[in-house]
Amino acid sequence: MCALKKIILSLSFLLCLTSFADERPNIILVLVDDMGYSDLGAFGNEIKTPNIDSLAAKGIKFTNFTNCAKCETTRTTLMSGRYHTEVMKKPETAITIPENLGLAGYQNFMVGKWHVFDTPYTRGFDRFFGFLNGAVNFFTGESTKAGEWHWRIDDKPFDIPKDFYSTTAFTDYANKFIEERDKKKPFFMYLAHNAPHYPLQAPKEEVMKYRGKYKEGWEVLRQKRFNRMKELDIIPQETQLSAPEANVRKWDSLSEEEKDWQDLKMATYAAMVDTVDQSVGKVINKLKEENIFENTLIIFLSDNGACPFERTTDITNSEKLMPWDPKSFHCYSHEWANACNTPWRMYKQNQNEGGIATSMIAHWPKGITVPGTFNRQRGHLIDFHATFRDLAGAKYPSEYKGNKIGPALGISLVPAFTGKERKEHDFIYQNFSNKYTALVMGKWKLVDRKYLYNLENDRIESNDLSKSNPEKFKQMLTEWKKRDAELNKYSKKKRKK
Repeated sequence: MCALKKIILSLSFLLCLTSFADERPNIILVLVDDMGYSDLGAFGNEIKTPNIDSLAAKGIKFTNFTNCAKCETTRTTLMSGRYHTEVMKKPETAITIPENLGLAGYQNFMVGKWHVFDTPYTRGFDRFFGFLNGAVNFFTGESTKAGEWHWRIDDKPFDIPKDFYSTTAFTDYANKFIEERDKKKPFFMYLAHNAPHYPLQAPKEEVMKYRGKYKEGWEVLRQKRFNRMKELDIIPQETQLSAPEANVRKWDSLSEEEKDWQDLKMATYAAMVDTVDQSVGKVINKLKEENIFENTLIIFLSDNGACPFERTTDITNSEKLMPWDPKSFHCYSHEWANACNTPWRMYKQNQNEGGIATSMIAHWPKGITVPGTFNRQRGHLIDFHATFRDLAGAKYPSEYKGNKIGPALGISLVPAFTGKERKEHDFIYQNFSNKYTALVMGKWKLVDRKYLYNLENDRIESNDLSKSNPEKFKQMLTEWKKRDAELNKYSKKKRKK
């Protein structure tokens, strides 16, 4: 009788687990590459992004969310739930999102760009399609760095077929993995697009949709987006537009030929963002076909602000190669990046708002009870690990595979899904290459250990208070040194004081 009782109890427990798993949401994290803060229609732009905009309209727009301003640092922080300075040189001290969710019974899929320590298939993903390095040709898959060729499908080499375009391929494999999943288990999918990272390349028909639309120039574009952002309530009405960076050229100083060439670059960039939106639409359709859209949390954001590095190749310029030619290698200039980051200052790599601010969207029909709203609280990439653990009912282990795991500092976003305030971060630490840095504590932000800003009334970082408020500056600098010593122990480079 005792043995029978144990069997009944065991079966009841397994039944409860199955029931719980059925109720837990699927999670899709869509990360785009080098997209500016104002590059979505829902956040003020002119590019057609109806699918992402629909998620924003029926979900939550997070207007104060931040990344790490660079591809690898963002991805490392996101995957580990810890600051990249803690784990890039000591990856064994981290447990990734898929590893942690796997302990709770989730299946894990990834498509796209990895650019993190180790590999997707050694760090918790059951299926993977994509490349391991930092940037590739969108048509040929060839790495932009000589000697690298790291495309994989489920830990096997992948040969690039004809008529290839990476954004389309990622979408196809994302839908394939969803279709072939174990339908009894919830899943986590990491859809990491390489668009709109350089080289700027897109199919001709997509580019031509935007050709000629940027002939008014970056100054006009920036002002139009700024006005639209106020109309949409993305930024407060009293917000000022940050001054253009010192090296931004006047549009009227360009020749007509140069204006046309610049229009082509921005049209290509717009086409790449548009194509990502089409990808999101196809994934949404697949979720609806599978009858799982209502209970799937979709998160959308960018890994950093717009990229200011004009690296168009000589042959592209001299031969006037079009961006639908696989031999082309276009980049847009810092002037366009300045417009894409409206209304913030600076760009990718910098820890000013233009480098770290991202337009973030969360959509989950079954779980978000305040659709069509804004969340203005400061958030950071480290929060995703905590959020997904919360939703999965997964415990954060102190040890994993024989290694001690460092503490996670993220704060779950789940309260925000029902309109509740969540706990504020005591601090947010930002560091790119020990050169561009920031520390945020409440309304105060210390940038590059030199400048002090009050984010409450000056998020465009126009008024440096380091001299007028020396006590607060000293306090923030002391706090920076403390946090840097704690979180940056393993950097190979000598830390600057």
